[in-house]
Amino acid sequence: MWRSPDERNTDPRRAHRPAREPEVPGEHRRPGRDNRIDTLRGLLLVIMTIDHLGGPLYAISYSPLGFVTAAEGFVFLSGYMFALAYVLRAPDLRTLRRTSIRRAALIYRYYIAALALLVGLTWLLPRLGVYWHLGGTIHHPWVWNLLSFVMVNQPAYFDILPMHVVFVLVTPFAVLGIRRGYAGLVVAASVGIWAIGSLLHPAGPLTALLAGDYRAGHFNLLCWQLLWMLGLLLGCYRDTVRRALGRMPASAWLALLVFLGALCLARHDLLSIGLSAQDSALDSTKMGWLRLFDTLGLLLLTAGLLRFVPRTARVPWLDYLGRSSIQVFTFQVLLVYLDMGIGFRVEALGSPALHVVYTLACVLTLTLPAFLHHRRRQRA
Repeated sequence: MWRSPDERNTDPRRAHRPAREPEVPGEHRRPGRDNRIDTLRGLLLVIMTIDHLGGPLYAISYSPLGFVTAAEGFVFLSGYMFALAYVLRAPDLRTLRRTSIRRAALIYRYYIAALALLVGLTWLLPRLGVYWHLGGTIHHPWVWNLLSFVMVNQPAYFDILPMHVVFVLVTPFAVLGIRRGYAGLVVAASVGIWAIGSLLHPAGPLTALLAGDYRAGHFNLLCWQLLWMLGLLLGCYRDTVRRALGRMPASAWLALLVFLGALCLARHDLLSIGLSAQDSALDSTKMGWLRLFDTLGLLLLTAGLLRFVPRTARVPWLDYLGRSSIQVFTFQVLLVYLDMGIGFRVEALGSPALHVVYTLACVLTLTLPAFLHHRRRQRA
């Protein structure tokens, strides 16, 4: 367990020395990445891309294991990796705050660059606004663009980037509570915010008052922060969590498998649980309670299985994508917008095999942003 700053500074011989900034909590501050997690994030990026492109592969990739999509896992793992890559490696909270601001600024720059590119192309070729549902940038240029640049209005498929900006910025406050021994309070606050989010969307009332092509974002920020915070906490307490997983009885794992199996069967209409996919308990936007439990159950099962996989194990291409997750995600947003003008033409040819080839070709292009990012880092 982490010691408080008071416990670390009780030596009277050091009482006259100026107080140092308290260290960020960490059970064992260990630099480096977890290749398994980067591989999983790469896989989730591929799945999200296929889900957004649609076509025959969509029937396989979209929620195959239950009422959970790749987005839930991606947000959770992003919080977990942020703990490993930044929180546990920061020597103190001041450094973590600076790191968080720089990271949030980087994500925001990618968001703005992608948005500015699409807006610029829409102005040059207004017909694109019809394909892309960006007519608001032409009909309400000042308000639409202003709300978009401050992340209140979020065009389709952009949602995860603004969420990450906010989550990264609030992380130091959560870590401060964890460092002071209030991890339970941090979890309780996050659950409370999730409950509030189930009643309202933070940007919904504003965009509802505006006429035009405005979109508050598919994911409710107040609800989805719970996944980030849980990932962050598990990253900070990863050794404790690993030991707890090793002590779980076989009966608990069996119960988990029965629960997940029932939801998987219900997802594919092979078992009735008295709920439909449109029920509030399974709502994606507000992270309904049953959807949340399904997500956490799958994450728990994944964590249990990863105990038997070496930390250095990886699938090279997926790991390559996962190490450039923000760059790859931003690229796939642009790729999906490009597909809006091409994909339906491929589908009109009536050949499922051709559409599969087209989708896989699009997925392979995710290598490009990862390559450019790694090349830039090597030159730096």
